[in-house]
Amino acid sequence: MTTLMQQEIFSEPSMMKRTIAACSPVLPEIAKAFKEKNITNIVTMARGTSDNAATVFSFVCPLKTGIKVGKYHPSLTTVYDCDVDMKNTCMVVISQSGMSKDTIAVMQKAMKNGAMTIAVTNNAQSPIAKDADFHLFMDVEEEKSVAATKTYIGELFALYMLTEALGGKFDSDINKLADRIQESLDLNPEIAKIAQKLYTRNNFIILSRGTMLGTGDECALKLTECCYLFNRSYSSANFMHGPLSLLDDKANVIMLAPDNECKQEFIDMATRAHKLGANLTVFSNIPEVLELADNKIVMPKADTTEAPVLYGTAISLLALNIGLAKGLNVDTPRNLNKVTITL
Repeated sequence: MTTLMQQEIFSEPSMMKRTIAACSPVLPEIAKAFKEKNITNIVTMARGTSDNAATVFSFVCPLKTGIKVGKYHPSLTTVYDCDVDMKNTCMVVISQSGMSKDTIAVMQKAMKNGAMTIAVTNNAQSPIAKDADFHLFMDVEEEKSVAATKTYIGELFALYMLTEALGGKFDSDINKLADRIQESLDLNPEIAKIAQKLYTRNNFIILSRGTMLGTGDECALKLTECCYLFNRSYSSANFMHGPLSLLDDKANVIMLAPDNECKQEFIDMATRAHKLGANLTVFSNIPEVLELADNKIVMPKADTTEAPVLYGTAISLLALNIGLAKGLNVDTPRNLNKVTITL
């Protein structure tokens, strides 16, 4: 039986074409407003999957534009009722539904304190979309499974397009990246085989670095909500500062290791995990890393921007297949709702 989650993951190439078409007309207006309002800082406000997309953006945007990107902690508003100076600041509010009351409250107060606001949502009629200064509409159709899969990829596309616009580029062919998602979808049979080896294991350590951190966090989240597994995502650099003590022959490690600026570090970490006896699953296109793996998915070549997307689709497939192997209903995980209200 095909699940809603599977249908939504496999719809990503076509859905991203919709995102591109919906977001493109707004970008020149946003770039103009940045200059007119002398915006020098960006903060993101998001939770869950949306916050993981924001993590990727916090790397990609400074790399391509030189603009600082930080994260705004919602509790500063919802718990502490703190007034934060938002002059010369753009708050990017990322929310699949655009309906969460806490998110609305944070954005409204940010605007009161001087922020320009950009909403990234999949609901053009939501309060977030209507109240923000600008709206980047993902337009990926209703997501019916609880786990946000095409939403994560759609948010990345919207944020990538925003980044390009802030760098003065409005003609980049992001359609090519949408087409490349199929390369990850084609790996599903291999990922399903690995899921059969992993579904009885628990306590996964997910390692990544740089622009991949958000996708590492998303991997941990998806394995938690869809498969009821306890996981923790780490930067491979931060992992050396204490958590390295977790590695032994009972440890389960998943590495997201594209061949990029962090290549040697990924090789060193895989070597150490292998020597310490950890069960090592890798998504990579680095031969030296793949050779050390107990379970491996050979990923397509991807640059710093492409990798979070292509690996993001792959880790959704991993969570899908492990959940199915465990006999779980991946579309409606227990205790969860599509729209989550928090303080």
